[in-house]
Amino acid sequence: MELIKELPALGRDLGPGLILIGLTSLAAILVGCLFEEWETLPWMATATVSLCGIGLLLRFLPKTSKVPRTSTSIAATALVWVIVGLCGSLPFLFTGMSFLDAAFESMSAWTGTGFSVVADIESWPKTLLFWRSFMQWVGGLGIVAFTLTVATRSGLITRGMYTSESGGQAFMPSVIATAFQMWKIYAVLTVAAVLAILLTGVGLWDAVNLALCGIATGGMSIYAAGISHFQNFALEMVLIPIMIAGAVPFRLYYLTYAKRSIREFFRDRVLRAMILAFLFVSAVLILDLIFANGLSVEQAFREGLFMAGTAISSTGFQNTDFAGWGMAPMLFLGIFMLMGGAQGSTSGGIKIDRIKIMGETLVWWFKRAVLSPKAVVLMRHNGKAVKESQAETLVSKSLLLILCYLLLLAGTLIILLHDPYFASNAAGTIFDVLSCVGNNGASAGMISALMPDYAKVLLFIVMWAARLEIIPVMILFWGLIRGFGWESVTRGHK
Repeated sequence: MELIKELPALGRDLGPGLILIGLTSLAAILVGCLFEEWETLPWMATATVSLCGIGLLLRFLPKTSKVPRTSTSIAATALVWVIVGLCGSLPFLFTGMSFLDAAFESMSAWTGTGFSVVADIESWPKTLLFWRSFMQWVGGLGIVAFTLTVATRSGLITRGMYTSESGGQAFMPSVIATAFQMWKIYAVLTVAAVLAILLTGVGLWDAVNLALCGIATGGMSIYAAGISHFQNFALEMVLIPIMIAGAVPFRLYYLTYAKRSIREFFRDRVLRAMILAFLFVSAVLILDLIFANGLSVEQAFREGLFMAGTAISSTGFQNTDFAGWGMAPMLFLGIFMLMGGAQGSTSGGIKIDRIKIMGETLVWWFKRAVLSPKAVVLMRHNGKAVKESQAETLVSKSLLLILCYLLLLAGTLIILLHDPYFASNAAGTIFDVLSCVGNNGASAGMISALMPDYAKVLLFIVMWAARLEIIPVMILFWGLIRGFGWESVTRGHK
């Protein structure tokens, strides 16, 4: 198999990244020591040992002068997520979970999706609860950023990895410097989130876990009832800006810091679109819940506003079980959960950027149709004119990814709705699959420990593919079937 032959070249980048990811699991071991949960430590160490062991193995493979093609480097991104998803599940076996359930829980955490198949989460030791939250935090910004941070060269592999993970939105000349700045910003936002949550009266342990999951737009909770467990209106209102902060493009934070001005936030059209979408979804949900579903004004405002924030940010926190909701508001919310946040943020989904591009395209096409055939109509993107050839490229890339998401959504629904378990609640299934493809995690209850095992495998793949925006996973499967190929590297020649 060609991928095996290419491992020595890939190992120089993948190995250090996996080692660093493994070392981060020591944070959960420290939590276990703090709470004196000694019996969990050997299980927690399985993640550390397996990730570091695989990383060392890859790092010290024999050197090769051959360099994999771009397709191989992008496929390696997808492979990293599978490795960490499986290795990260090992500590969960301490609770008596099956390996399949543990792997599902782990991939849900790493991808920031937020679904859970744990029925008695409150009985878990704090070590594993923290590991579950911490996986969301690390996975929120992207595991590949770790690889970028420790990479020793900025060649083809590194560039391919960064492009597939973050959409190519580097805000510094060096990819490695970009990764460092991303993590600095991420840490500051997380500390600010912890402090803000503490002000609502929540204890430190809960505040840390909520901040890790909120700023990562992950959405898992350490309580079975989710955010409803706290019955804290102030907490819910504080979590909304925290969730949206994680869905904002990280380049805006860097530009604000570098220029010592918040002007970039007011200028950014994607952020404006996100805020407008949040206000629109909030208004529609509140009005629908009041007039069509009979909820009180207070309850409709509380649930509608919070769930709009969790949808637009791709977080998945819930302050409702949808008991008083009808099918219409649920499906309306589900559509926006599929949309997700902005590119270059911690959120999943199609991304508001691409939806915005398609809106700009519709305006462009409409103007071309109604004006004189001789008129020259330029497409405008982010307020700037774009040449027709560039516009077609921009539109085609966005449309391709949107179609990939829709095909993934349709294919998953077709498979699941053939099963009596899912067909018994078609509306709930559609909502949960929309949430899954959008890496959101808000659930109507269909994705749970009760669903068939094949569905857990299928949704494991869906969460993984959606988080990496599908293309890297397609390239990986295509390469495994057809081979990746090699590019010869000769000095003095391209």
